[in-house]
Amino acid sequence: MDLEYTIIVNIFLIIFQLMKDNYTIYILIIILIIISVGIYFYNIKIIEENFQENKNTEVIDFYEGLAIGNTLACYFYSMGLAFLHGKHFHTNSINGRNDFIKNLPTTVEFDKHIQDAFIAAGITNESLDNELFKINGLCVSSWTVLSKERESFWTIIKPTVNRLLKQALEKSGLSKNIDAPIIHYRCSDVPFLRMSNYHFHKYSFFKNGLNIIQQKTGKKYDKVYISYCNKHESSKESQESCDIYYNSFVQYLESLRYDVIPKCNSADEDFASMFYAPGLISTSSSFSFMAGFFSDGVFISSFYDEKSDRTCDDCGDWLQTGHTLKHSEVQDYHDEKKVISQLQ
Repeated sequence: MDLEYTIIVNIFLIIFQLMKDNYTIYILIIILIIISVGIYFYNIKIIEENFQENKNTEVIDFYEGLAIGNTLACYFYSMGLAFLHGKHFHTNSINGRNDFIKNLPTTVEFDKHIQDAFIAAGITNESLDNELFKINGLCVSSWTVLSKERESFWTIIKPTVNRLLKQALEKSGLSKNIDAPIIHYRCSDVPFLRMSNYHFHKYSFFKNGLNIIQQKTGKKYDKVYISYCNKHESSKESQESCDIYYNSFVQYLESLRYDVIPKCNSADEDFASMFYAPGLISTSSSFSFMAGFFSDGVFISSFYDEKSDRTCDDCGDWLQTGHTLKHSEVQDYHDEKKVISQLQ
């Protein structure tokens, strides 16, 4: 700034002298020089500020065109990584979306409290990478909680995720008042593709989950919503089998004296309903995990990786174990009668 001040003062002294000598043309030239010098120093300042900002910002881009659950998992996992590294988070990967995710910020300011909590919990870049590579090394699988550390990671950033999701949903006109628990009943591509982390759950899982929700909310619910859409990457045969499984499940819930109300709307609408529900039971999917774990309601889920025979035995009571119907126990998922007998 001293150099800028000196140059400008000297220029004004020259102008003053030229004005005394009535050299108008020279005065105009000097004025142009002043303007040029001002623009030069202003641009230098902007470049310095941008350099400093870029140095403090971690730009993390991930796969585009992903479904809502996987996109949110990558977005918030990447945000957590940036905070762990002591940097602001920026991504270009949500630009151009046509769902509520477009209303999430592309830049989130660094939160020192989150970094301190990560360090206190012993979370490191290496430990996160090691856990992710035990699955497949991709951010789309970061939502899968198979260790206490992964649960801690998501728990630490939960208040921030909750706030950002609320803002995005409200900005999208998706704020809701849901008066009963929701069960996300996934049957379409699951379980027929026999993916290692996706399974059917025995009916006891849902009974226990509903009891936990009633205990924690202090309310007795006489109805339950089921979010069931069987068209996701499924064949006609699978859709028909899913309807048989769904109808059996509804009959079970009705035997527990619940009125069952089906829901299958747009992905935005269904996500918002899950997020604002007083309780959500997830049969393990990124979609319902991101909606439920970070909501203000009671969240119940189950994770089991059949390939590695892993589950999180020391996670909180939101994670229920022992109710998974393993693929190895099922010979044919289109033998609905036999499979239903195993679920009951």
